[in-house]
Amino acid sequence: MTNQVRCRQNVFVTAILTAIVLVTNVQFSEASTSHAHHEAIQKISGTVTDENGAGLPGVSVIRKATTAGVTTDNNGKFSIDVNSGDVLVFSFVGYLKEEVKIASQTVVNIQLKPDTKALEEVVVTGYGNQKRAEFVGSSAAIKSTTIQEMPVTSVESAMQGRMTGVQVQQSSGQPGAGVSIRVRGVTSIAGGNEPLFVIDGVPQFNNDNRALNGLSSFNSSDIESIEVLKDASATAIYGSRGANGVVQITTKSGKAGQNRITYDASFTNQTIQRKMNVMDGTQYLDFTKRYYTNSSLAIPSEVTNATNANTYWQDQVVRSALQQSHTLSFSGGTEKTQYYVSGNYLTQPGIILATNFFRGSLRFNLNTQLNSRISLRTYMTVARTQSNGFSASDNSPTRYMGKNGVGAMVLASPTVAPYNADGTYGNPRPFSFSGIDVENPLAFTKESLDRNTVTRFQGGMDFSVKMIEGLTNTTRVGIDYFTARADLYFPIVLAQLSSGVGIGQLTTTNSINVVAEDFMEYKKKLGKLDFEGVVGASVQATQVDLIQLLGSKYINDDLKDYNFSAAGSVSKPVTDIIKNNLVSAFGRLRLNYNDRYLFSASLRRDGASVFSKNHKYGTFPSVGLAWRASEEPWLKQFSMLSNLKVRGSWGQSGNPAIQPYQSLLVGNIINTAQGAGSGLVVGLSPTLPNDNLTWETTTQTNVGMDAGLLNDKFRASFDYYVKNTTSLLATVQLAPSTGYNTIIDNVGQVQNKGFELEVGADLLNTNDLRWMVDANLSINKNKVIATKNNLPISSGNSRITPGDPLSAFYGPKTNGVDAKGELAFEDINNDGIIDGRDNQFLGSPYPTSIIGLTNSIRYKRLNFTMTWSSVQGNRIDNQLLFTLAEPTPAFNRIDNIYDYYPNPKAGIVHRRSELFIQDGSYVRLRNIRLDYRLPLGNQTVIKSANVYVSGQNLITFTNYKGFDPEVNAFSGNSLQQGVDNGVYPGVKSVTLGVSVSF
Repeated sequence: MTNQVRCRQNVFVTAILTAIVLVTNVQFSEASTSHAHHEAIQKISGTVTDENGAGLPGVSVIRKATTAGVTTDNNGKFSIDVNSGDVLVFSFVGYLKEEVKIASQTVVNIQLKPDTKALEEVVVTGYGNQKRAEFVGSSAAIKSTTIQEMPVTSVESAMQGRMTGVQVQQSSGQPGAGVSIRVRGVTSIAGGNEPLFVIDGVPQFNNDNRALNGLSSFNSSDIESIEVLKDASATAIYGSRGANGVVQITTKSGKAGQNRITYDASFTNQTIQRKMNVMDGTQYLDFTKRYYTNSSLAIPSEVTNATNANTYWQDQVVRSALQQSHTLSFSGGTEKTQYYVSGNYLTQPGIILATNFFRGSLRFNLNTQLNSRISLRTYMTVARTQSNGFSASDNSPTRYMGKNGVGAMVLASPTVAPYNADGTYGNPRPFSFSGIDVENPLAFTKESLDRNTVTRFQGGMDFSVKMIEGLTNTTRVGIDYFTARADLYFPIVLAQLSSGVGIGQLTTTNSINVVAEDFMEYKKKLGKLDFEGVVGASVQATQVDLIQLLGSKYINDDLKDYNFSAAGSVSKPVTDIIKNNLVSAFGRLRLNYNDRYLFSASLRRDGASVFSKNHKYGTFPSVGLAWRASEEPWLKQFSMLSNLKVRGSWGQSGNPAIQPYQSLLVGNIINTAQGAGSGLVVGLSPTLPNDNLTWETTTQTNVGMDAGLLNDKFRASFDYYVKNTTSLLATVQLAPSTGYNTIIDNVGQVQNKGFELEVGADLLNTNDLRWMVDANLSINKNKVIATKNNLPISSGNSRITPGDPLSAFYGPKTNGVDAKGELAFEDINNDGIIDGRDNQFLGSPYPTSIIGLTNSIRYKRLNFTMTWSSVQGNRIDNQLLFTLAEPTPAFNRIDNIYDYYPNPKAGIVHRRSELFIQDGSYVRLRNIRLDYRLPLGNQTVIKSANVYVSGQNLITFTNYKGFDPEVNAFSGNSLQQGVDNGVYPGVKSVTLGVSVSF
């Protein structure tokens, strides 16, 4: 870690501690001033207890019509100075408010009663909230207490193993890397399969690039809840963007009478989960000699005379890395105004040299009741992130060999020392037969540059007016603006990437996304019938401006700071202005008769600019029914049954699935001349325009049941669903005679069918001990129903074929060893030739089942939580292992290569068989945490203090032979799923943390 980074950390921590002292002093000063100007005539003390008689800590005790007040200590006790005739107001979240008028008494003891309405769980739906008991759809949720149990850098990671029907997968272990979310399987070929994210009611345009994704700027400590809407009755209100589910994220707000200053700090030690078992120098030289002997070739003298440094490159570039996070928040307010302000600084060095992620963010939420009819809610985040990673990482063409940091550290020759005697970098290609596509791993990590810097503002405002009794109009405006700069440089020392000269690239991106919505909500109770209706309109507009410059043939790396005039060659500048607009009208009706019979229907019509005028608009309906059987009089006699609800829904939602302008005839710049007489030659895009492109439409049917026993001490929920997605969009190859290479077309249909089960139990619940267990199971079967003309669509080892799962893997299967001692393969068509016609189905990149298990135990001041997650049934195309197992000495090899090729020699055809399409199943200890709530004695400054230790991904059981079975999940192209071509290794970590509230 550099001195500059340490300096920034020290300044930040000092500022936090200074702020705490200043604010605390201000509070004491205000209290002193209050005493000076309002002489109290008596002191009141007492105890506030709950319905069981236990002391309630943190209860707000306020003198009515003033801001003067105190909160109860850890035993529920309080003391406050009052005037005769004052009224004390006692309030606490989840309990009914109590008021006591002061006469001559000096002791006031209060027992608060639970507020059953406030305690009812609420589902965050589109354009409103609803009690979970009255919700007819299917959803999964986690609250802030669960999120805070996992010290994660990304909001989505807290969802892993906690939700049915939701697969949350880290795309790699790189700092700031993306997290993929799949809700009830995949439904698109070329379009994104990520859900729609809605933050504080504002829909976001998703971006597979993590650096540009809005969630990367969020501090997980600012999140109040995450709700995933899964079935059509819940998602259809979002129309064309709801096919992949909807993730509703609600940020924290202050609470009336509960003013808090909270400081959270965590320190996380990160290490690599596992390393690849590659040859050492001695093994590699022995393998090389055997290869030449088996090939009846003379062993080169450069091999017999080779020096052997026995360098284990993974140890040279992999390290332990200390991550730090500091958050300071202020929250509270009055009955009319509540506020929440927080600041966060995160630094996350990577486990591989020169990789890291930094984030500084500020969050501000304010809720104000301006008068009895008008309320205003404002919310905003300002953040700056910077990630430093690998050149040629993720989806660049060079990642398949040793030209990225991960590939280089396993493929570079182990016989070479990291540095030469003169201090220059050792040559990782020491022999004349060495493959050219590998760099010195140390040179790669230390000298190359891949930096992404993003400054982002996200915010919005809700202006609500109560028109008449039951009728409220809300106007919402949201904005998401960011500016990003991506710096990429290959220095001269990286000869294979830069051809011995420097190569630099600069990309700047500016994006603005504006949402404007207006909707009216009407609620009315007519006898036993509760009626709720919503109608509204929405406009969303996004513009992205991009400029990219590429220079090469720098003669000196000192000129790399994008002085492009110093480059010997400058390629054509790339400039793009991309606009994407969506206009919508929507409505929803909910009916509740006697708290037993529930009905919901919604309709949305969207118009999207990405389509031509022929199919610009789409209509997406839904309907849902539910029966709360437990509310029937004839079932109420069974006192053990606390909840029984049967649900069913049907609906449609969409997915635009293409980028802007894909339906139009587009011009391309095909040549740029440099120097005198420079100019442009413009040609037509090789993609044929298609005026008939239309939406991908997902039709989903869902049936489910929720049940609870003994006041929900034991609870269960299950769902069965069928999702059919039609008009799949994909790029199709055209015959050369057409004059075009490709066309984007609606080509097929895919189906997802599944079953979800969630169970929970409070096994023990006493004053000192509580033990809760929650488990979930998700089973999904994905199948392609049809493609255009029922012909397969292929890319690499992946294929889309009717009857198979989407993006199924195909390849040859081995059939023992032949008489020559070489691998034999099954000849399916018996033509004596092993080729593509002998390829067979080898598996799917998507799991058949996902399991989560959480144990939570509270004993007095100790809290213990443990979460396991399991993914079963998926396969991974292990391209890194395929490269390491090649039976030639061009690069270093896997140490058990003889298990694949007992007699390596020249002429062997190295095939991507089932040996390299591997089982990606795993069972992982996702999180384990022990938390201790410190005793605070009789002091009143500190309201709560917790210390904890936790571990993430500490144990993994898997048969997969790569770094980590969680690979390449964030790609927008389904044909690239489950492919491991050298992704950043997974991380396991241990965290120490503290949380203090004042």
